[in-house]
Amino acid sequence: MPAANVSDQPRLRFEIDPVVLLAAHKAAREDGPKVLGYYHSHPLGHLVPSATDCEHSTGDLRIWAIIAGGQVAFWRDSGKGFVELTCRMVEECPADHIKTK
Repeated sequence: MPAANVSDQPRLRFEIDPVVLLAAHKAAREDGPKVLGYYHSHPLGHLVPSATDCEHSTGDLRIWAIIAGGQVAFWRDSGKGFVELTCRMVEECPADHIKTK
């Protein structure tokens, strides 16, 4: 679910719009989609969590996707920093190529 960056310094920091974030958690409690994680970009940075990202680590085990340089990396918030997750891109198979019995 997209959310605006409401930070007073949006080119340096990100802050998820709390109205959107609370609505997402409320929907999850009411059997809606679960909040698996968060995403943000490092326009001038790297694919690793920044010092500021680490300061905001809560240990909720959610996944943070960080986008930089046209790539994306995934990290699990362990509460003691972030643990890098491995991933691979999989092409979606067109529906007309799927055979059913």
